[in-house]
Amino acid sequence: MQTINEAFRDRSYMVLYPALPGADLKRLEQELNTLVQGAHESRPPGAGSASRVGDAGLIVVPEASEPSQICRLEYLAGASAWVREHLVPRLAQLASAVAGEPMVLFKDKCNLKHPGGGEFAPHQDIAAYLHFGTSFHVTAAVVLDPATAENGALEMARHWNKLPAGTEGTATPNGLMAVLPYEEGGPRNGDIRDAYLQDAQWELITANAGSIVLFDSYVPHRSARNNSSKTRRILFFTFSLAREGDHYERYYEAKRRAPNNPIFHVSTPTFHSAL
Repeated sequence: MQTINEAFRDRSYMVLYPALPGADLKRLEQELNTLVQGAHESRPPGAGSASRVGDAGLIVVPEASEPSQICRLEYLAGASAWVREHLVPRLAQLASAVAGEPMVLFKDKCNLKHPGGGEFAPHQDIAAYLHFGTSFHVTAAVVLDPATAENGALEMARHWNKLPAGTEGTATPNGLMAVLPYEEGGPRNGDIRDAYLQDAQWELITANAGSIVLFDSYVPHRSARNNSSKTRRILFFTFSLAREGDHYERYYEAKRRAPNNPIFHVSTPTFHSAL
């Protein structure tokens, strides 16, 4: 029988369902609603479409086509004691189990994919994280609303070449892996160049509320636009190797200083992608 890290190593992703007890799911919903409400109330008049820092250091990103709508919140653990003290330690255990060594929180966010919005092109998360001296990450995606083909569920690449010719590999807990060449700057910033995913097969990750999708920072992934009539919410908690240091506050300090820096907007359909 495979251990959890052996099963994860095979594909670089796995789905745990159901993974979050009903009481915790309800409390997480309450915490998120409180953060969203506070973000709306603290919104300065005429703020436009740029991201901003709200109460308790929460980073708020409006929808590009409709600035009155929030499409992303970040710094969740910093803004919510319950998330920081109750949820994060449990997710850190899962991330550490699949990595085979201790991991610490690197960043977090909630994506609110509104009807008609949120198409994410194929990308690797590592392209946004390598600037902080971290080499490997595991993200725990906590599903709040059922993820379906209609509302743009995550899609993970299978049978992709982890070490194409001409790319330099990095030693990770999952073996040698490479940062695939990607577009730098412009509206496709961070998108993997098309030639490198010609042989990839895409697996749609449908999941019910309370499920947790674990994936590493090298596996290419994407998601389609939300063609349903309801907003779809997923929270992403990304963990880095503990032996490489604790970068959570450093990451957000850098993001607050330079919110428009392209390294913070890899393959994201937000206002910043057009800058």
